[in-house]
Amino acid sequence: MAQSNTPKLREVARAEKEPTESSTPVVRAIDVGFGLVKLSVPAGDGVQFISFPSMAIPADASAVRTLGTRRRDTFDVPVNGALYEVGRDVGLAQAGGSFGRDVTDEFYRGAIYEALTKGALRYMAEAGDTVIDVLVLGLPVNQYNDAKRRDYLRATYENEIDIGDGKKITVRKVIVQAQPMGGYAALDDHLDELNRVITSTGGALKPLNSGEELDDLAVLMIDPGEHTLDWLLIQQGTINPRASGAASDAGRHRVVRSVVESLGSDVGRPLGPAVLPRINEALRKKTPVKLSGVAHDLNRYEPVIMSVIEDSINRMVDGLRDAHEIVDLIVLVGGHPERYRDVLVKRFPAIPVFIMPESMAANVRGFQMIGEALAAG
Repeated sequence: MAQSNTPKLREVARAEKEPTESSTPVVRAIDVGFGLVKLSVPAGDGVQFISFPSMAIPADASAVRTLGTRRRDTFDVPVNGALYEVGRDVGLAQAGGSFGRDVTDEFYRGAIYEALTKGALRYMAEAGDTVIDVLVLGLPVNQYNDAKRRDYLRATYENEIDIGDGKKITVRKVIVQAQPMGGYAALDDHLDELNRVITSTGGALKPLNSGEELDDLAVLMIDPGEHTLDWLLIQQGTINPRASGAASDAGRHRVVRSVVESLGSDVGRPLGPAVLPRINEALRKKTPVKLSGVAHDLNRYEPVIMSVIEDSINRMVDGLRDAHEIVDLIVLVGGHPERYRDVLVKRFPAIPVFIMPESMAANVRGFQMIGEALAAG
C-alpha cells in the first residue's frame, strides 16, 4: 500500500481477492510489536484477541524449570535448530531487563521475530486451528515501505510451519499491512465515540454520518509503540507514502529510560536494565515503584516524560513535510497513548484527536477485519 495507486480499504477485497477451498475461510491476524505480540484466536463462532510479551528466551531444558505450583503459560518453538520459550509467562524465564528482545532494523527476519510469530501460531493451534486460509501480519511503517521485507514475510510464512512439540500449522496466504493501517480499518466500529470527540473539539470537521465518509478525509494515524513512533497519512482511503514514516527511539522505551536516568540520579546510584520493566509497569498503573524496599513516587518525573513525548511529536511533524496543514482527523492507536494525545491537542487545538477504544489491540483488530474482507471478497 505504499504506492500512490493503492486501492481504498473498502475496495481491497475486490483488488486482492484469492479464492480458497473452504466456504468459510479461516482468517487470523498477528501484530508483532517490540513490546507485545497481539493476535486473534478462534473463540466460539468468532475470534478473540490476546497478547503476550515480545520476548523469546532460549529454552531451559533443565528440571528446575518444572518446579513450582503450576505450569507456566509458555511454549518452546523451534528456530534454526534451537528452541525458544515464548508466551504469556515468558517473563518468568527472563534473565535481565532487555534479554530476549530484538529492536534492530532487521527484526522482521531475526530469530526473535520468528519465535514470536511461531508462538502466536501455536496459541492458534492450541485453540483449534490446523489450517489458516488468510494470515495478516503487520510491519512498522519504515519496514513496510520496503517491498523486500513484505516479500520475505510472505515467502517465509505461506507454508507448513513447525510450531514445536511435533505440531504444525498450514498457512495458505499471507497479507502484510503497515501497523497503523489496522487501526484505520477498525475506525468504522467506533463512530459514536469518534463523533463525540469531533463535536467537543469544535473545529471545521463535523460529525460523520457513516464510515464511508472517512474516505473523504485526510486521517493521520499515529502509533506510539515500544521503540518507534509510526504514522500514516491516509487520504481518500489511500496511504500517502511521502508523508508517512517512523521515528526510531521515539516510543515508550525512551520514556521509561528517561525516568530511570532521573530516578537513578535522585537515589544516587545507577539503575540497571532489570529495573526497566518494573518502572514501565509502575508508569502504566500509575503506582509507585519499589526498589530495594523503598517506594518511589514517579509523578514528579512528569515534566521529564512530557519533554520526551513533545520531542517525538516534533520529529513526526517534521516528517510530515507540512502535510499537517491538510489533516482533518488524528487517530491514536497502541498502548497508553494518552500523553501523546495531550501534546497533540495542545499543538493542534482545532483538529479532533481520537484514541481508539482498546487501543493496544486496535491494529490487530483492524488486521482481522482486512483479512476477513479479503477472504470474503
